[in-house]
Amino acid sequence: MIHWERNCRQVLLYTFTAFITVLLFSTTAFAQNDYEKWKKEQEAEFKEYRDKFDREFVELLENTWEEVGIKEGSPFYKEKKPIEIPTAPTPPVVKNPSPEDSPPVNEPVNIPEIIDAPPVKIDLPAEKSLFEGLSTNKTTINYFSSSIPFEFPLKLREFFSPNEFITSKTDNKKIADFWEKVSSIDHSPLIEYSQKIRSDLNLNDWGYILLLNDFTNTIFKGYDRKLTSLYNWFLLTKAGYKVRIGYDQQGIYNLFSLEYRVFNTKYFTLDGDQYYIIDMNRHRQTPGSIFTYKGAHQAQSKKLNLRVTQQPNLGDSRSVENKTLSFTFNGTDFKIPLSLDKNLVIYFEYFPLTELPVFFTASLSGNSKTAIHKALAPAIAEMNEEEAVNLILRFVQTSFEYKTDQDQFNREKYMLPEETLFYQYSDCDDRSILFANLVQELLELEVVGLRYSKHLATAVLFNEEVEGDAHYHSGKKFIVADPTYINANVGMTMTQYKNEKPEIVSF
Repeated sequence: MIHWERNCRQVLLYTFTAFITVLLFSTTAFAQNDYEKWKKEQEAEFKEYRDKFDREFVELLENTWEEVGIKEGSPFYKEKKPIEIPTAPTPPVVKNPSPEDSPPVNEPVNIPEIIDAPPVKIDLPAEKSLFEGLSTNKTTINYFSSSIPFEFPLKLREFFSPNEFITSKTDNKKIADFWEKVSSIDHSPLIEYSQKIRSDLNLNDWGYILLLNDFTNTIFKGYDRKLTSLYNWFLLTKAGYKVRIGYDQQGIYNLFSLEYRVFNTKYFTLDGDQYYIIDMNRHRQTPGSIFTYKGAHQAQSKKLNLRVTQQPNLGDSRSVENKTLSFTFNGTDFKIPLSLDKNLVIYFEYFPLTELPVFFTASLSGNSKTAIHKALAPAIAEMNEEEAVNLILRFVQTSFEYKTDQDQFNREKYMLPEETLFYQYSDCDDRSILFANLVQELLELEVVGLRYSKHLATAVLFNEEVEGDAHYHSGKKFIVADPTYINANVGMTMTQYKNEKPEIVSF
């Protein structure tokens, strides 16, 4: 009897437990189904919202084109830079003043550790295709030394023939048709994936447009180059950039609105903004006038920002060139061994010729920064500010040979600090940029640029009283420091610019 009662209780307990489990499972299932239903409804509503913008944009592309005249981008200098640079009289060796007269820097300069970032491994999403429901092809692009997997729908190639824009006339109807076809494919998962790659590789806007361009060239390899320009325009628009397309009978052009002006580059004024022709494939583009449209896609909200706040991770860290820079200061020889990433040099080779604050605030790579700090920081710690700045001046003035950009590259080019360390030759722009970077990093002193008619120098705001040529900016006294005037100390202006008032460039 007891066993029978116990068994009854167990049966009742098991039955109750099973009932509760089924009830909970059913409730959860219903809740899950409700959530999935709600989620699909939201996705459908958003897709309809997004598709509405594309339909409106197609209508805009069909009806609002006009011919606009091109404007020549202003040159940075009024005259050509000098071919040769004078040498200042060799200053006498001066021992560091005693701490009572002018205190040394004292606090040891922070020496960053070398961070040799390993190549980033990137995988396509494992759970589903980037283009769900479509036949796709998986491919790999070689982005500098990184191999990056991508996926694209086969429809993209089926929409167009390899000679699509060769066998027929380019016009607004043809371009509107391109947008209508390509926008019928949901690209949002691809944009999300590309932006994750951007984050993983520490890419700025410049690196991101190069990434998408490599992807576009891979898809349309063997096709008319106009298709790559159009697909770049489409992807960058979907990524939110203020980019336009323009055409003439010779080609199709990508036009970018930027946060800063770009020099020596043709541009158009459209809806109150300047749009510059930037070709990621390094083709020289020289249209006289183009046809383009009025208005914009609703997705476009941001201008291209070229700031370099961190160096990108471009893959194989063994792609380096070793060199040693040497100079002499106050009778002491200094040697700085460097391992320079050639990928970075290629990455910045055709970086737009934009405004100086972008270059003056760009960082060095971890390897270069560490090597320079290790060589200079111990000596600087025992010097006062003036002597420390003179040491950095001598390093930049005498560790490189002088040559103008026209002679070295056959074009005007500002080099970022990493490039100046890499190349054998540099000119006044490059040296001023490198010098400003080092003074800010090593001494934490404020620096401004001094822009003359055909020369660029710098000036430093000292915490102590320093004699010499000076310029005032925002009520502060900046002492001239010219990284190109060989052997010149702080306070010395290059002879031919003594009587010229420079434009002061703050960054």
